[in-house]
Amino acid sequence: MFGSIAGRTGLIVPAALIAAYILVPIGSHRELGPNDPIAADGSMQAGRNATIYDTMPEFTAVHRSDSDDPRDYLPLMKADHPVIAADRALFKGLLLRPLDASLCKARNHRMLLLAVRVYYDERGREKKTYGLHGPRATAAVQNVWSTPADIEIDDYVRHAVQYGLLHKSELRPNLNAEFAKTVADVQELGTGCTAADR
Repeated sequence: MFGSIAGRTGLIVPAALIAAYILVPIGSHRELGPNDPIAADGSMQAGRNATIYDTMPEFTAVHRSDSDDPRDYLPLMKADHPVIAADRALFKGLLLRPLDASLCKARNHRMLLLAVRVYYDERGREKKTYGLHGPRATAAVQNVWSTPADIEIDDYVRHAVQYGLLHKSELRPNLNAEFAKTVADVQELGTGCTAADR
């Protein structure tokens, strides 16, 4: 009985080896295609698998950060819209207030300074960044920052400076060139806010 089990096992193992040799010929591996799984045939020599760049052509274009091609800079500008909207929103409450001595009170004046700094800082950064791309990107960024809301903000800030409610010296022109450019021709006519008011 023991001999017959060993005899049967002795026949099964060589039969399995012969079947494997017939089914998997040695040295005849086909080259894998780009969509075949890695090492599907057990050879450990896989073809180049398809990547997202092969299956989704929109990812194949390399977008240069300094390109003047609208396909390169417009998606970036679109991504900036929420930040720009938030910067404009800082002025929402201020634009409803009259330009008077109430803006000299400490809390109100801090809000005015914060809104002006954040808004003109972002606007200057955007114009400088896209200005490096070329003339089309420069024109596009000018349009982004020339909406009726932007015109209203500029007008409000110029009047605040003119009435002395906001002093040019409160924002360092070397750090905030866009603000300095906006109020460059505005004369501070009113006495407006003084240190004693705050």
